[in-house]
Amino acid sequence: MFILRWLSSYEEDLQQAFAAADKLLSDLPPSFCQPARDFLDKFHVLKENRSKNYICYLLPYWLQEKSAVQITDCRQIAIANIFGMMYYHLLDDLMDNPEARFKHQLPLADMIHFEFMSIYREYFPTGSPFWSYFRKYIAEWADAVTHENSSNFFLENPIRIAHKAAPVKLTVAAVCLLSNQEENIPTLEDSVDTVLITLQMLDDWMDWEKDLTEGSYNCLVGLIETKQQLTEQRRPAPDEIRQAIYTQDILLEYAQQAEAHHQSLSNVRCYAPHLYDFHEFLVLNIRQAAEQIVKDRKLLENGGLEYWLSKKMANS
Repeated sequence: MFILRWLSSYEEDLQQAFAAADKLLSDLPPSFCQPARDFLDKFHVLKENRSKNYICYLLPYWLQEKSAVQITDCRQIAIANIFGMMYYHLLDDLMDNPEARFKHQLPLADMIHFEFMSIYREYFPTGSPFWSYFRKYIAEWADAVTHENSSNFFLENPIRIAHKAAPVKLTVAAVCLLSNQEENIPTLEDSVDTVLITLQMLDDWMDWEKDLTEGSYNCLVGLIETKQQLTEQRRPAPDEIRQAIYTQDILLEYAQQAEAHHQSLSNVRCYAPHLYDFHEFLVLNIRQAAEQIVKDRKLLENGGLEYWLSKKMANS
């Protein structure tokens, strides 16, 4: 059995972080308490059928091993990240659904943002360089979410794909500053950006139909648009996407890009091995999907019976 040590090594720590976050939310005013706790539960990393924002919760622990930061401090950063993740998800919902029925989320977002900021303020006073990094990451996020549909980020400037999750890098600044290793911040920022790009690539492979329907930017769709030389005025039809995926091997090219990202992370492997391993997991998922499509197509070309037998054997 393949063990995801980048996750399994920290399950108890994650359990404690989510329990602590739930306790803090329990102290909110009554009208916010239960909605906040219910929203938190949607992202519980150790429960089934939940949204899994692994890097958001786990990055503090992945960086702790080579730093001098105490595990209790890493847990506090993880809790802050949980609140930050909740806050930015609420903002995304508000930007995507500005109707009045969603406006009740704004005060809830403010309450959660207060908890998010309170933890970081305990560690970093007003004059700390941490707040310069904070401003930098928030500016990256704001620019990316504002302009993500105005250009083909994946082909033209892929770093802006990562910037949609730029607040994740607050962990890098926090851990490095707490361990007096500020000189490591640029390298780790770049590494986290690379992982975030590949993570978005995997999400976009899984969600391309939904994104196409909703008009959201999607890396895979953007690649296909470029390959087919489509104009900005016309997005590809679903059948055109399927043809590119299932007959033109576009996903193999997509996987090659993810593998190139992985090679670029070799310099951070010794400092953050579990970050490296997590990225390997992402790349493997894209590569396996691409190879399975090629395999299935070849079996179909060789005859329906061979394809049927292969599926029977795989499921037996």
